[in-house]
Amino acid sequence: MHRPVVIIDPLSSGVELAPAFKSRGVPAIAVTLKNLDWVGYGAKIKSSDFVEIIPNQENLVEILRKHNPLAILPGTEEGVPLAEALALALTPEFANDPSKSQNRLHKALMQEALHEAGVPALKTLNTASEKELESWIETNGLLDAPLIIKPPISAGSDKVFHIRAGGDWKKAFRIVLSEPSKLTGKPNETVVVQEQAIGTEFAVGTVSANGEHYLAHLIKYNKIASIDGKTQTVYDHVEFVPFSTELHGEILEYTKNALDALGIRWGAAHNEIMLTKDGPRLIETGARMCGGPVVKFARAASGSSQADKLAEIYCTGNVAVKEYTWRQTIMPVFLKAPAQGKLVNLNELFADIAELPTFFSEDIYFKNGDLVPQTVDYLTSIGIIALSGNREEILLDYRRVRDLESKLLIQELPVC
Repeated sequence: MHRPVVIIDPLSSGVELAPAFKSRGVPAIAVTLKNLDWVGYGAKIKSSDFVEIIPNQENLVEILRKHNPLAILPGTEEGVPLAEALALALTPEFANDPSKSQNRLHKALMQEALHEAGVPALKTLNTASEKELESWIETNGLLDAPLIIKPPISAGSDKVFHIRAGGDWKKAFRIVLSEPSKLTGKPNETVVVQEQAIGTEFAVGTVSANGEHYLAHLIKYNKIASIDGKTQTVYDHVEFVPFSTELHGEILEYTKNALDALGIRWGAAHNEIMLTKDGPRLIETGARMCGGPVVKFARAASGSSQADKLAEIYCTGNVAVKEYTWRQTIMPVFLKAPAQGKLVNLNELFADIAELPTFFSEDIYFKNGDLVPQTVDYLTSIGIIALSGNREEILLDYRRVRDLESKLLIQELPVC
C-alpha cells in the first residue's frame, strides 16, 4: 500500500484532494477540525474518500507518524496552521519556511514580508486603537484616499469594508473588533487597515515544488457593491481566462516574487492580485487551494487544476507540464439574495437552468423555505451557475441567469 496523504480539514475545495490522490493510487487520511456550521460547496466531509478520519487532538503527531505520511496538505484556510506545523514535524522535506508562517496567515504581516523582500506592497496598519489609526492615516497622506478595513485573519471577504475617500471608517473598525469571524467564530483582537488598491483583480492559483512556482489557473474577478453600499465584496461573476504574457506576465512574475517573500516552497496558494496603474499589488495570499468548486472549473478551462497538480507534485516531485494550457472560457455566476429571509420560489426559477446553451454546472446551496442571509460577500452567495464555451454566448446566458434572479422572492422576516 502506498504511503497516505494527510488532508487537514478536507472541506470546500479540499473535498477534491483525496480523489486526485486516489487516481494515482495514493490513499488519504482526514484530520477534522471543529468547524462552525456553514452552507456552501464542500460543506460536509466525504467520508468514503478516506481510509481513516482522525479528529484533531494533542497527540496527533505521534498518531500520524505511525502512518508514515507522504505529505500533509490543508483543505481550507482554517487547516493551514495545523497542516504547516504537522508538515514541519513529519514531512520537513515538503515544509514551507517556518519563520514566515505568521506572514502567510496575518494580512498585515503578509504585507510586511513583501516590503522587507523589496516586493511592492500596500500601506498597512494593524491596530486596535482608533487614535493610532487616525495618526497613521494623517502621517501616510491617506486623509483623502479610500481605505480597506478587514480582520487580520479571515477568508471569503468576511468583514472586508471599503471606505470611500474621506469617509467614516470608525463603524467598520468597531464591527471587525466586536464581531467574531464567520469561519472561526473567534473574535478579532486587532483590525487591519490598508490603502485601497484600485484596478482589476485576479485570482492567481499556483502550485509550488521545491521553490518553483507554476500557474494552475487565472481568474478575473468581477465584484460589485452590496445593496447597502457598505462593501464592494459581492461576487457577481468570475471568469477563467487564458494566460497572455503581454497581459498577465507582470502579474505572474509579481506573484512568484510574493510567494518567495512569504516563504512558500511547496503546495498550493490562492493569490488575490490587484493590477493597478502602478503595477500589481498583493491583496492577500492563502497557502492552500482556492475555495469552492474551483477544481472542476479549472479542469474544464485548462485541463488541469491545483488538486491534480498537487497530486502530481507529491507523487513525482514536480509537474510534468510547466506551461499553462487552455481549453475554453468558464464563467461562474454567483447568485445573490437581496435581503435576509425565507426563499419562496428559488426551485421553480432555476428548475430548467441546465437548458441554457452554455450551461456547465449548478451548485445551489439552498431550497424553497430555507432561511438565507443577505448576500454581502462570497460566503453569503446562495449558489453558483457556471457557464462555458463561446464567450459571447456565455454573456447572453449570463443575462438570462440575472433575469431569473431578478424574479427571486424572499419573505423578509419580522425583526423581533
